[in-house]
Amino acid sequence: MNGPLVRRWTEARYQWRSGEGWWATLRARCSSLPGRRFVHTEMVAGDGSVRVTYAGFPEGRTYVVPYLTELLASLPGEVSVREHAPVSWSWIRERVRQPAADAGLLVVGCSRERAHALPADRALMLPFRVHMLLDVDEGTKTHKSVSPNERRQFAKMRREHEWDCEVGTTEADFDFFYQRMHRPTMELRHGERARSVDRAIARHSLFHRGVLLFVREAGVRVAGVLCRLDEGGTLLRMRLLGVLDGDETHYQSGAVKAVYYLAAEWAADNGVRRIDFSGGDPFPAQGVFQFKRRFRPTIAQPRDHFGGRRVYLRLGQDSPALRDLLVRAPLMTVDAAGRLVGTHFADGARPARTGVRTDGTGVHSTQVLDLDEFLGTVKEVKEGVLR
Repeated sequence: MNGPLVRRWTEARYQWRSGEGWWATLRARCSSLPGRRFVHTEMVAGDGSVRVTYAGFPEGRTYVVPYLTELLASLPGEVSVREHAPVSWSWIRERVRQPAADAGLLVVGCSRERAHALPADRALMLPFRVHMLLDVDEGTKTHKSVSPNERRQFAKMRREHEWDCEVGTTEADFDFFYQRMHRPTMELRHGERARSVDRAIARHSLFHRGVLLFVREAGVRVAGVLCRLDEGGTLLRMRLLGVLDGDETHYQSGAVKAVYYLAAEWAADNGVRRIDFSGGDPFPAQGVFQFKRRFRPTIAQPRDHFGGRRVYLRLGQDSPALRDLLVRAPLMTVDAAGRLVGTHFADGARPARTGVRTDGTGVHSTQVLDLDEFLGTVKEVKEGVLR
């Protein structure tokens, strides 16, 4: 294909992945066509105390399974993860309605309509993804939305590390970011489940339609972010991030934090009215969720195809270990009216983990679910035994 055709084809691929409007509608319909097969993954805690099953959209292996695996890793032993052959929707539906005797947690990635048709008892619905949107006031520094203490801390770190912002404009700049920053960062942090887009989409649909920003430390590029500009340049979507050679020390130094602060400053100086901090998972205990929340953004459901999807979560076999995990992991859920609700768990022996903030603009309410009531049981947990 010639140049213009390549660009149009690449943009179509980008819109298929991330587009809104009719692109999102088309993607949603295709994802749940009759006869479609879905992934099936089982995770078991090292001590065998909790079994978690994920079945549904393949994107769940990128956005849901890693967090569940990480959660199980907090229990003794090494977590086992097994990928099974693809399954049908009828198989998933029956598995939810008649769970196996040892099922601890059943997690399904599916359309909103299918999720509503599944059993409601002992179950919750989560958005498949959430977005954090920060409004920008013209002529002001966006990071003024964070607390004065946070601003002082960043200003101090900025002086110590001599951070400044550089705009990348050449193809060589793009290649440096993609090869030296983004790819190694994704490979080292996420392995085979790396969250990225291929090089062609990154070049034509992000770099050529957006802005590339580097964080320099004493004149040396140490981190960067590739953004797309939409809505006439007034919406900045932060899409791909990376640190030099994937080096963890740049996370420890705060260079990644500087990416967000300096990108916000660039946006305020260049006519941007809103920043989309990109998609996030509905798991508020994650560090990246809590960090982005410090900017006090609006937490919203996606406008792309993920907006019509749900993560359906149903509790199976009750156990002390399962209760420990639920209390440890507050969730961003969706109520019957489709509104976001920050959800914590607790019981008589386990107080809610309220130190993990789930509130914010865009979140309708927060709640603490009593596990005895939610599970339909009246039981006591004593000395690690559920009675």
